[in-house]
Amino acid sequence: MKLFIIEDDQWSQMAIEKLIKSFFPDVEVVGTADNVKHAIRLINKTKPDFILADIQLGDESVFEIMNSLNDVWEYNFVLTTSHENYALEAISNEVVDYIVKPVSIENLTLAINKVKRKLNNSSNNNSEGVFNKSDNRILGLSSMDKIEVINVDAIVYVQADGRYTHFFLLDGSRKTASKNLGEYEKILPKEDFLRVHHSYIVNMNYVKSILKTDGYFVKLFKSDSLIPVAKRKQDIIVKFLKLKV
Repeated sequence: MKLFIIEDDQWSQMAIEKLIKSFFPDVEVVGTADNVKHAIRLINKTKPDFILADIQLGDESVFEIMNSLNDVWEYNFVLTTSHENYALEAISNEVVDYIVKPVSIENLTLAINKVKRKLNNSSNNNSEGVFNKSDNRILGLSSMDKIEVINVDAIVYVQADGRYTHFFLLDGSRKTASKNLGEYEKILPKEDFLRVHHSYIVNMNYVKSILKTDGYFVKLFKSDSLIPVAKRKQDIIVKFLKLKV
């Protein structure tokens, strides 16, 4: 994948490039810029697959760049910032991810995984899930006394419990719905979620590693749990992640 970096702080730019070169051999940095004018010219020239950009660029902002690009949605922006108060504007611009600095290997991995899922889904164009990239990614969870609304991207993994289903979220919380796991398998987006076991569905954007000792287990970011992978699902999960084993 081709990456373009927009960052007005030289040390931050160098730190990000070092992380990319050290941990992501399939990502090529095709250009960098530290201001709006320079960024627009080079983006149109290099045509990157995704852009990692600081929101505040001196007296300018990355949103000026996004408003100037005719085909902005093709570039898959991942925004970084030192200030959480830009979150609403970032979400309204439908960016792929939003990282609060400092940029770490963990949050960079999560962002790149999201970009990969999106690019893979766009190229295959065969998702069977109810959601797609133009849909509102909101899910209502019905329990005995209420309906809770959650963002699909906040789901780390889902676990069956008889006729109930537990949702484990990014903030560490757990939500329980009074429907079985099979019902949610039908409606969760197939480009992001994979049923790896009869009792578990995993958000593949948060997969940290696959352990292969005494069977397959999925290790996730944002969770200490090890999720078992059924034997019949082992080849599927490897293919989904495009791993060579």
